[in-house]
Amino acid sequence: LGRSQCAVSVGSRQKTISPFPIAMNDAMNEDDLYGDLNLAAAKSAPRKQTASSFAPTASSTPTSSPEILKLQQQIKTLKAENETLKKNMGILYRTAKSELERKDRRIDELQNDLDVRR
Repeated sequence: LGRSQCAVSVGSRQKTISPFPIAMNDAMNEDDLYGDLNLAAAKSAPRKQTASSFAPTASSTPTSSPEILKLQQQIKTLKAENETLKKNMGILYRTAKSELERKDRRIDELQNDLDVRR
C-alpha cells in the first residue's frame, strides 16, 4: 500500500482505496467502484402492490351466517381461555415468589442456628 492508500474490507473482499479522486488513482476504474455490489438485485425493480392485492377475496371471506357464528364462538372461547391462563400465570408467579421468600427465611433460620452452635 502506498502512503496515501488504505485497505478496506467489504464482506470477504479487500479493496485498496485512496483519498484522491478516481482520475488520480490509476489502480481504480469506474467498473471497480461498485464491483462489490450485487447488480442482479439492483436491476430487478420492485413490484408495486396495489390495494386490491391485499383485499380479501370472495373465497377467503366467510359469507354464510353459520361460519360467522362459529368464528364468533371460537373467539369467545379463546378469550375466556386467555383470561384463565393469565390468572393462572399470576397465581403461579405469586406462589413461586412466596416459596422463595419462605426458603430464604428457612435458610436464615438454619444459618442462625449454626452460628449459635459455634
